[in-house]
Amino acid sequence: MINFSLRKNGLGFLTASLIFLSFTGCTNSEQVGWNLTPPGDRFHYLVDSTTLISASTLRQDSITTEKRTSSLLGCMNDPIFGRSTAHLLTQLRLSSNEVDFGVNPQIDSAMLMLKYQDYYGDTTQLQSMRIYELKKDLYFDSTYYSNQKMTDFYDPAVTVGDFSYFPKPDQDSILIRLSNDFGNKLINTDTANLSNNAAWLAFFKGLYFESQQVQQGGSIVYFDLTGGKSRLQLYYHNDAADSLKYEVVINSSSSWVNLFEHSYSGAPVANLINDSIDIHPEVYVQSMAGLRSHLKVEIPQAIMDKINDGITINKAELILNIADDPTSGSYGRPTSLRVYNAGADGKNVFIDDLVLGEAYYGGTFASKTNSYRFNIGRHIQSILHPDPAQRIVNNGLFVVATEERTSADRLILKNGTVNGGMKLVITYTTVK
Repeated sequence: MINFSLRKNGLGFLTASLIFLSFTGCTNSEQVGWNLTPPGDRFHYLVDSTTLISASTLRQDSITTEKRTSSLLGCMNDPIFGRSTAHLLTQLRLSSNEVDFGVNPQIDSAMLMLKYQDYYGDTTQLQSMRIYELKKDLYFDSTYYSNQKMTDFYDPAVTVGDFSYFPKPDQDSILIRLSNDFGNKLINTDTANLSNNAAWLAFFKGLYFESQQVQQGGSIVYFDLTGGKSRLQLYYHNDAADSLKYEVVINSSSSWVNLFEHSYSGAPVANLINDSIDIHPEVYVQSMAGLRSHLKVEIPQAIMDKINDGITINKAELILNIADDPTSGSYGRPTSLRVYNAGADGKNVFIDDLVLGEAYYGGTFASKTNSYRFNIGRHIQSILHPDPAQRIVNNGLFVVATEERTSADRLILKNGTVNGGMKLVITYTTVK
């Protein structure tokens, strides 16, 4: 869970933003614009790249997953990260009010369509799911987490559909046939339940898609539930007519929730998780509430000694280099990462730099350098604030995939400053 905690950094960083420059050198001392400024107006800045960084791999906290732009479904067994599974709960809404299925309606078929969006992993592996009717309400304005307990949400003894398929995300959608008993239940309900969506959702609360495990390979498939193209088509006839159809839709007024599971048993990453004692050569990042990297950042004493005099941080560039990964051809890296302050309670706490946008903050993968780079100047300024009352505790940083709620991306990073994996280059000016 993320703690949205933003704070102002005071005069120090205001000065920094006025004299912000883009620096690439790593020497200990430089002079800027020396031949352009008159004597007495000249200033010095210092560049320090000696910050020590060591990282560990931790289990990620649960994350909110309701009503995201991509809905994940499926299972994959990653040769390094182990097994990951995505389940899905969703409401389906009437496409009109005062629905009338006529006299003696009988279902011909109940066909569920889920619109493809993308995928991650190996789509040549057969995927299977069981589909259940929900027994508990989903609320549109409620917050749901990736580890939501399913107790009493459904009856595991009664499925409304069992479906296996080879994902084909280049097509528009998959078509899933649900049981005729389920379809007849919907079209033969009391007409009061068909008057509007409030009555309908009290009667039919939605569906639960339970992905089944794969032993090797597999994929996580992304579906689009936002625009109404994912829907349930009820084909039926009644005493008056044949070949009738009615659609129950999933759209932006619906509520849907992803659930994520990870099993690391027997996977190479298993022995590294939550090991804060040994420093391993690599650290891991995984979406779907999987894994995050915890960076311990030891700012040089030469800088810490200047806190009380006042330090203006011009720039603090964090550089994270990716490790060699023989499986990267099948399991792509995240487009971007996010860095959070490590809260004392283990929560991901927003840092001020995030609000300044990607052009300032960075975080996107640079193929030329095989790295992710961030400017976390405001955050470092907060750690080095001259006023102890405004200074934050340096608990380190958490690194996660930016799209951790809507993708299955994962990544291996080089660890520490010794093997060139991680670096923090601080460019600063002393106030006194």
